[in-house]
Amino acid sequence: MKYIKNYNFLSFFLLILTGIFVIFVQLPKSFELHVKNISIFINLIALFMSLYFGKSKIFFLLLLPLFFVHYMYHPTLLGLDGGKYSFWYMYPLVLSTGFLIISLLQERAIMSIYGFFKFFIIFSLLLLSYFFIKNFSLDLRLALEMNLVGASSLNFIKIQDFALILSLISLVFTAIFSFIFYGKSQSDKSLFWTLLALLIPSYFFEENFHFLLFYSLSAILAIIAILEDAYTMAYIDTLTKIPGRRALEDEFLKLGSTYTIAMVDIDFFKKFNDTYGHDIGDEVLKLIALQLSQVKGGGKAYRYGGEEFTILFKSKTAEQAFVYLEEIRESIAKRGFIIRDKNRPKKPPKQKVQPQNQKTVSLSVSIGVATSSKESKIPSNVMKLADEALYKAKEAGRNCVMKAA
Repeated sequence: MKYIKNYNFLSFFLLILTGIFVIFVQLPKSFELHVKNISIFINLIALFMSLYFGKSKIFFLLLLPLFFVHYMYHPTLLGLDGGKYSFWYMYPLVLSTGFLIISLLQERAIMSIYGFFKFFIIFSLLLLSYFFIKNFSLDLRLALEMNLVGASSLNFIKIQDFALILSLISLVFTAIFSFIFYGKSQSDKSLFWTLLALLIPSYFFEENFHFLLFYSLSAILAIIAILEDAYTMAYIDTLTKIPGRRALEDEFLKLGSTYTIAMVDIDFFKKFNDTYGHDIGDEVLKLIALQLSQVKGGGKAYRYGGEEFTILFKSKTAEQAFVYLEEIRESIAKRGFIIRDKNRPKKPPKQKVQPQNQKTVSLSVSIGVATSSKESKIPSNVMKLADEALYKAKEAGRNCVMKAA
């Protein structure tokens, strides 16, 4: 999961850099025409995917730039004149306001009271946008051009001071709520990058093609985030944050002729759950998953179900994997697990106090391991052999690694 987070951060950042690079490279006019033709198509895909996967924030926020695309290229359909000035004055203001408000709200289903509330916010913003664009006047333009921080005096800054301040506030709060408060999914985190991509044309360029280019990139950012969340839901175990059974079954399709499967079971877990409760039991599962995910030798840990885990070693025999399994078994047995008082304060005290009602219990795992062979090439058969070896490990007193015969 840590790799996935880093990968997405890098991919979002590189996409935005790619957009900037394209602008400074002299490309043929045909490329601009292609961008214009596919920009709305990409956005519609992002809208459909956000609707299908229930990503209400992305869905409603993508409606804002879609409105301005139609205003830019089909103003008469909206009863507008398509004036360039009104576009670049209103676009960053509406966009920043929308992202600022929506980012503060929690993700909820589109067809819910929260979804209708988001729709009301976006619809109201679009109505206001239409009204101000329709009635855009010289007085309004002069008011928006008011010198507040002197940014407009910089040659490379195109955006006006008021819009700049509002957009920076929106970026800061969107980052805070996307990464810190609601940053559990990639869709949440993508809001900041999407807003940044959509604002770049207003900051530095103010050209139609540049707007369309970053409009397309923002939709691609949203699509990547939604696909990543879909992958996580399908393949990553919600509790332990390691790959689950479906990911293991997919991995079986990529195996060669030689591989080793280890079945891991937490010793006396049911008794532990009954004694300390399911909340503590969940914490134990997380701890064991974390330990198993650090196995060496090229092994990869999966949660198979309940208190059972699977470790898969590609291109290794049981003899080769044994040393790594023994090492991880021993590290779990030595580590221990601290059961803290349920009534402990949520915040640590100012002065360090010796913990009260704190108990350390020992944990251990039993492991059965089996290797593919001429007689057992199918992963399901190798798993049965590993299960049989696991049963023997439990019969032998638990807290040990047993190889299949």
